[in-house]
Amino acid sequence: MKGKKRIINDNIKSRKVQLILEDWENLGEMSINDARIRAKELSLDLMEISCQNGVSVVKMLDFWKYLYRQKKQVQKQKAAWKVPDMKTLRITYKIGGHDLDVKRNQAEKFSKIWHPLKITLMLRWRENHYANIAQEKMETFIQKIEAFYKLEWKINKTGNTFSAILKILK
Repeated sequence: MKGKKRIINDNIKSRKVQLILEDWENLGEMSINDARIRAKELSLDLMEISCQNGVSVVKMLDFWKYLYRQKKQVQKQKAAWKVPDMKTLRITYKIGGHDLDVKRNQAEKFSKIWHPLKITLMLRWRENHYANIAQEKMETFIQKIEAFYKLEWKINKTGNTFSAILKILK
């Protein structure tokens, strides 16, 4: 809509117009003055749609409603293309059973609003010696949320951090 300037009401230069109502009913060819009088009677605006052979095709409508609808349509299109943010859940080596349930509930909430999920587990100090137990903890947590998410890649270890990326089941 930004690039298109609409010609409305008194800015229409054509002497003859073909008048179309809001519901696309064609009222035929008439002078611009007759069309302006009809529009004022109904408290509507005239908007030029196109011009062919010196005759403008003019639609009678509420221009501000038209602009509002256009704006809402653009917003809807933008929302459709919006990619959901990646949500991250951090679990620890010493996490308890109840805390894992809380994290599972968070993951369920994220799945309901279509967010992909990244799970990280960072080992500290002496925990680094028990990487195999940390790997198992990650796997058991992923199994708990398999109802909502699917593991996209295998669990990978970078330094002292395990991470896994999950996508939503459809």
